[in-house]
Amino acid sequence: MTDPVRAAFDRIAEQYAADFADELTRKPWDVERLRRFGAACPPGPVLDVGCGAAGHVGRFVADLGTRPDRAVIGVDFSERSVILASRLNPTLSFVAADVSALPVADGVCAGIVAFYSLIYGGDEATAVMLAELRRVLRDGGRLLVAVHGGTGAQRFTDYKGVAIAVELHHRPPAAFAAQVRRAGFAVESVEVRPPYAFEHATERLYVAARAVS
Repeated sequence: MTDPVRAAFDRIAEQYAADFADELTRKPWDVERLRRFGAACPPGPVLDVGCGAAGHVGRFVADLGTRPDRAVIGVDFSERSVILASRLNPTLSFVAADVSALPVADGVCAGIVAFYSLIYGGDEATAVMLAELRRVLRDGGRLLVAVHGGTGAQRFTDYKGVAIAVELHHRPPAAFAAQVRRAGFAVESVEVRPPYAFEHATERLYVAARAVS
């Protein structure tokens, strides 16, 4: 059976790429957190988990140029999104994979950025995903996660005229930070901002953490 979230992003990939390719030019808060993440990462590969069809977050990290040995690899479970992201960002690498089963060896990554890729499941599914991110990060590797803050969930059945079936889960800041800690991370910051006027109207939650033994 096809995962409904994967199917949705396969269907909306072109529109998603058009909508989000330049969004960081309007998000100074996100840009500053990504700059901090890039500066804190040790040498080595960085994963952009849930890169989407635009691949713009990984591209931004790659363009920071803080380390010449840094390779940024985009990961998304929507194959159509990976194809489009590869076309839009020909200097980066992309792979189609599920965040709960990454095709990456233990402890090889220096950093992981996961913007709005840990929002499609409940607490149990989120714990599995966080454990997988910890598995592929080396000790001292950096994690930056952005999710929707709050409680409960919202179901969406349409994206600009395209039928979808997606449930978006909100994360209470303290509870989500505790989940990150339980997965094997030292949480360094938990920050919340209100939505920009052009965003979906939810608080945005950012957790920065370091992988620990």
